[in-house]
Amino acid sequence: MWRSAKLLMASSMVVLVAAGSVWAQAQMPMPRPTPPIAPAQPLAPAAGSVEGTVKKVDLTEGTVRVATGWFGLIRRTLSVTSDTRVQVEGRQGTLMDVSEGAEVKASYEVRDGKNVATHIDVTPPAQPPAPAAKAPKQ
Repeated sequence: MWRSAKLLMASSMVVLVAAGSVWAQAQMPMPRPTPPIAPAQPLAPAAGSVEGTVKKVDLTEGTVRVATGWFGLIRRTLSVTSDTRVQVEGRQGTLMDVSEGAEVKASYEVRDGKNVATHIDVTPPAQPPAPAAKAPKQ
């Protein structure tokens, strides 16, 4: 007898739990359909800038590698195109005028996963401070 009572109680608990979850779902409002997605607009290229030392110039690939940060640990490779403006110490130049070890400031855009340089400005090397004049010995 107790076995039948336990079985009846367990099965009624299962029915109540199932009925409760069905009732709870019936009370929730139906979600509104989402509007159709508009065609994707082409993304504008991301822009950036870098300032550092030229570590490598590759004329065949048309790239410049610039090192920045502490000890030049952060490196960024820039692709140079025919649209890239290169200035060397204030005058118009080309990629051939950029030399390794030169200090540069460059602006670039990310296009198809590549950093494409829009402007490269080669700054003049810093002048070391002039030695202090020594007083004549008497």
